[in-house]
Amino acid sequence: MPDNDELEIERDESSAIARPKPDKEDIAAEESFSSSGEKPVDALSLAQEPDAEKLKEKLAQQEERYLRLAAEFDNFKRRSFRQFDDTVQNAEHEIFRQILEIVDNFKRAVELPENQKNFGAFQSGMKMIYEQMKKFLEKHKIEPIIAVGQKFDPEFHEAVMQIESDEHPEGTVASELGGGFKRGDKIIRHAKVGVSKGKERK
Repeated sequence: MPDNDELEIERDESSAIARPKPDKEDIAAEESFSSSGEKPVDALSLAQEPDAEKLKEKLAQQEERYLRLAAEFDNFKRRSFRQFDDTVQNAEHEIFRQILEIVDNFKRAVELPENQKNFGAFQSGMKMIYEQMKKFLEKHKIEPIIAVGQKFDPEFHEAVMQIESDEHPEGTVASELGGGFKRGDKIIRHAKVGVSKGKERK
């Protein structure tokens, strides 16, 4: 039966046989790196370095492009606001100009010499101004809201009083105290109305 020393020698020999011997080229490379004191260079890092520089350059170009576009958009917004403001002001000035023409007619009627003033002439002047005003509203598509005889509707009417009426049923508009106007579907001013509460109670 072999003793312990013989067993240890056999294990060492078998281990040596099982381990592959390094190639001469591997040994030479290892000695070369060991002698120079340098670490092996990662090939993947070397391959990626040029791409990293290109990526930085591309990012810089994109950033410059973004800043340029942002500046152009900011200028576009300022121009658009100015143009919109100019358009609104021009529209307002045109409306005021037309109103001033009506004011001129009122002024002429008021300043009419005393010897030319009579009720017929004054009434005729007021009718002319009223027709001019109606045409102005029609031109700007402003329509009167029909109220009297209509069922009271808070969307179009503003009730300021209730009145007894034999002519108009309860809940309908019996009188108009201030005309209402709309432009398309937009209410400019609600009609101020008196709403019927039915026949007069005796």
